Amino acid sequence: MRYALAFLAVMFAVEGQAQQGPLRLVQSMAMPGVEGRFDHLAVDLKGNRLFLAARANKTIEVFDLASGKRIRSISGIGTRHAEYYVPGTDELLVSVGDDGTCKFLRGDTFELIKSVKISVGADSIVYDPSSKYLYIVNGGKDIDNNDYSLVSVIDATTRRNLGDIRVAGAELEAMAVERSGTRLFVNMKTLKQVGIIDRNKRQLVATWPIPGAGVNTPMTLDEAHHRLFIGAREPAEVVILDTDTGKVVATIPCVGNADDMFYDEARKRIYVTGEQGLISVIRQRTADEYEVVATIQTAPQARNSLFVPQLKRFFVGVPGIGEQKAEVLVFQVEP
Repeated sequence: MRYALAFLAVMFAVEGQAQQGPLRLVQSMAMPGVEGRFDHLAVDLKGNRLFLAARANKTIEVFDLASGKRIRSISGIGTRHAEYYVPGTDELLVSVGDDGTCKFLRGDTFELIKSVKISVGADSIVYDPSSKYLYIVNGGKDIDNNDYSLVSVIDATTRRNLGDIRVAGAELEAMAVERSGTRLFVNMKTLKQVGIIDRNKRQLVATWPIPGAGVNTPMTLDEAHHRLFIGAREPAEVVILDTDTGKVVATIPCVGNADDMFYDEARKRIYVTGEQGLISVIRQRTADEYEVVATIQTAPQARNSLFVPQLKRFFVGVPGIGEQKAEVLVFQVEP
């Protein structure tokens, strides 16, 4: 209850001030005819394009960021959940849940290059630029209600599945790659834990409990300060872990049913989006001290987003539900 009251207090305090705050709405990009729930987003910096997984619509929507127009709707590849654009090869990699594949698409024509088999339920992905490996969560409850899930390792250069890492729990969510070491962090959603995978050994080497919180879904990493941020839904809060010890050092309330979260290293901020139709902006005062500085309204179920530091832009997908029209809201990140 104390988190809910604190969150509402901040929301009303900043109401009507969002345009002067840390995020300023500068554009909306429409998606006529697209209905239903969205999933994750990705960006092609060189080509100035944005990709959005329109999950219910079974398409990937492609936008030209220069014009703010939708330029393509990619269909025919199943229920996609997440994507990653590889600039070196001009390829779009997509996790497809219903047939359990990672699909490699050409970046110009979006023709299928190769379909790499993993397991059904393929969802969140993360890319390690040093090895050029893609990690994809899959399996779990989508396979005869298994009590374990998989993290598949895909070589983006050879387009091969190098193997699966078994992780306890019926559902995994977001991951984060440690650049200075060999760890891969993954949210073990149903067990209220964070799993630590050694990328060289390709095995789970430790788990960290999240006391007092659950349904841990999004994740982001502040490697410089050794802090891992976990978006919990029960209660709605960001849990901050010390990556040296695995201990919780702080919690801070955030938007309910959080699904995406990003750390802005330059401005020492955390951006969280959730189904309430709000963006929580949290300032990192020190490694152990945090405060909500703004709560910005978007639209109901606009839970998926993408922060692109190179463009100083924050993108939020608004799904087409009932009278609500599908669009992407584009926010300028202010100093």
